[in-house]
Amino acid sequence: MPIPTKTVLIFGGSFDPVHSGHVEMVKHVAQRFSVDEVRLIPAGQPWQKAGLKASPAQRSDMLRLAFEGELSIPVQIDQQEVERAEQQIPSYTVDTLEQLRQYYGETTALILLIGADQFRNLTTWKNWQQLFQLAHIVAAARPGYSLQLDELPSEFVSLWGHAQNELDIARFKQCCFGKTWLETGLAWDISATRIRASLQQQGQSKESIALIPRKVLDYLQSHSIYN
Repeated sequence: MPIPTKTVLIFGGSFDPVHSGHVEMVKHVAQRFSVDEVRLIPAGQPWQKAGLKASPAQRSDMLRLAFEGELSIPVQIDQQEVERAEQQIPSYTVDTLEQLRQYYGETTALILLIGADQFRNLTTWKNWQQLFQLAHIVAAARPGYSLQLDELPSEFVSLWGHAQNELDIARFKQCCFGKTWLETGLAWDISATRIRASLQQQGQSKESIALIPRKVLDYLQSHSIYN
């Protein structure tokens, strides 16, 4: 396996809406792994979630506003899952990573950042075993979620444990895919569902102001997305 010449952090989600937890999690992991680029991927229509409130264009706009000036490295908004949804093509993470691997080539390290809730459901994803052959996986722990491996399917535990065995960040960055990392240095516990409810009921409440970047909150209010 070639030594990486570049490291790209990949973070996808519905972003309905994007909130401060998303921003801080990406900033934290980007700094920890000294990545060269961040690629944000708004979902088209997530198969494990009900219909989204904000349109793809609105969610992309919110992402740009939320991350504007937050990082000193390039931040790209990747529209491939939105474009597939517009063509009525189902979109899965494995497909997205395959396309990114083709785009970046074999000498770029791809790091897929997921939340703890996604970590626990990873074995329900399409061709989840193949994810380990396309990217590194970093799972960010959130309060209230148990990440005990003995609660997860044995096949997943075996793959995860083998990839993480005696691992440190220096070794993690010596290859382009196949390693795993459990990041526990975060304390954000923000629910997009709770934020939408707060916006619908109270508009710019103290809670929403605290949990949503100011530019995003202004955008939400000006477009009346959740109220």
